[in-house]
Amino acid sequence: MKNLIPDTLFLRLFLLMFIMLTASHYIGVAVLDHSRTIDPNNHLQPRQSSGYFWFAVRLMATALTAWIAARWLSLPIKRMAQAASELGENLDSPPLDATRGPSEVRQASIVFNQMQARLQQQIAERNRFLAAVSHDLRTPLTRLKLRAEKVGIQDLKSDIHGDIDEMTAMIDATLGYLRGDGQLEVACLLDISALVHSMAEDAEDRKDTVTVTGIVQPILAQPLALRRCLNNLIENAIRYGNCAYITLNDAGDKLIISIHDTGQGIPDDQLEAVFAPFYRIEASRSRHTGGVGLGLSIARDIAQKHGGGLTLRNAPEGGLVAALELPKRH
Repeated sequence: MKNLIPDTLFLRLFLLMFIMLTASHYIGVAVLDHSRTIDPNNHLQPRQSSGYFWFAVRLMATALTAWIAARWLSLPIKRMAQAASELGENLDSPPLDATRGPSEVRQASIVFNQMQARLQQQIAERNRFLAAVSHDLRTPLTRLKLRAEKVGIQDLKSDIHGDIDEMTAMIDATLGYLRGDGQLEVACLLDISALVHSMAEDAEDRKDTVTVTGIVQPILAQPLALRRCLNNLIENAIRYGNCAYITLNDAGDKLIISIHDTGQGIPDDQLEAVFAPFYRIEASRSRHTGGVGLGLSIARDIAQKHGGGLTLRNAPEGGLVAALELPKRH
């Protein structure tokens, strides 16, 4: 029976339409012949209602054909859309079954699987490259740190160690951003309120001003990645605004974490530009004043991987507000 079904979607739809319309035609003709009456002069007279019945038969056949055709077309597309969505969240998601459906769908599934395989190969090659770069960069930095110990001038030695530590931190931040550490972390039910309060207590231990108001429900999230996201936002608020006032809000199907500082804010035309990697408003190249330029990029990337978003706005009363939105997925 399976061999009698056309292999291509085009032939399936063509034959379906042909069979349905042909059947509706013969059904209509049969009913029309049966519905005729004979007048006194032996002339056949069709009833007036036969025309409406003929129209109804055609309409039902067309509707049935359209419904079946739509099912044939939508099911493979839905299957590929679901696979594409899973691929966006997990590059190692199972490949599509390339043995199901008509030839067009099987061919599209094969191409989709090839694309996934190429992406996995590229990611693997990038990780190998990053590992090699990390090793090659850290080796001379370690030698420089050892040789700096031989410098007799204490101030010069401190400056050299400071530069080496700054270079190491920049390398770690850059490699961490390129590597996307949170991608492979397993999501679990996370108490956001407890996480934020613990981070605020850690900041207070460092004599930083951080307060938390509000409470939200636990959500499904990656703990380490989300902690890194919040830590970047809190550090930015403290670095540029001297404090961080954190507000937790439950907003229907999502929760919002707002971090408000009392700094000078950011020019409106640069509120989006600061999310670009290595973009810094401050002209200083010092990491202690200007940073590496990856904190906001990493924070937004983590938010988007959780299905949420991160935006910045200048508060009317002054300062900058970073709003982290996360969907409620239990």
